Amino acid sequence: MAAAAVLTIPFERAKTKHFLHRPVDDPITQLVDGLEKVKFVNAPFWGGRAPVGWRQSHIVANVNSVEHWIARDGKHPFAQGAQDFLPRKTASEVLRIVRNALAHGNIIYLNKDGQEREGDMLHYLAFLSRYEEDDAQRAKSETYRLIITTEDEFLVFVKLWADWIGYRPIDDREVQAA
Repeated sequence: MAAAAVLTIPFERAKTKHFLHRPVDDPITQLVDGLEKVKFVNAPFWGGRAPVGWRQSHIVANVNSVEHWIARDGKHPFAQGAQDFLPRKTASEVLRIVRNALAHGNIIYLNKDGQEREGDMLHYLAFLSRYEEDDAQRAKSETYRLIITTEDEFLVFVKLWADWIGYRPIDDREVQAA
C-alpha cells in the first residue's frame, strides 16, 4: 500500500497538467522528468547501487495464466535466455509500468520458481501494465508490459525511491516560516 502512494502520487502530481499540481511540486517535476533521460539501471534513486534481480518483458499471450505466459521472443519470461528489455529502458519507462500496476492492482505474487501457487512463499513480484498514452498506441496495443523483481529488491527500491523523491532543499524563508 505504501509503495502505491510513494510512487503513484509523485508521478501524477509531477505532471504540470495534473489538477492538483502546484508550484511547490516543480522540484518533483524536475526529478521525475529527469528519469526520461537516464536508464533504469543508472537512475539517481539507486544512489550508485546496481539494481539486482529486475527484468522486463512483454506478455503477448496467456496473460491470465502465469505458467503459460509467452513473451515476444516466444519464451516464458523466466525461461533460460528469455529476452530482457530492462537494460535498454529508461527509468521513466520502467517506473510507469510499476506505477500502473500498483494503481490498478495488476500485481502477481510468484514463488521462487516464478509460479503463482496458493500457499507458496512469495519471492517475486510481477507488475503488469497495458499502458497506452494515446489513441494510436491503443490501436496497436497487443502486449502487456511486465516488470519482475524479488520482494526484497522491491522493498529496497521503495525505500531508496522515497528517500530520493522526498529530498527537497529547504531555503531560509521556509525555515523561518516553520
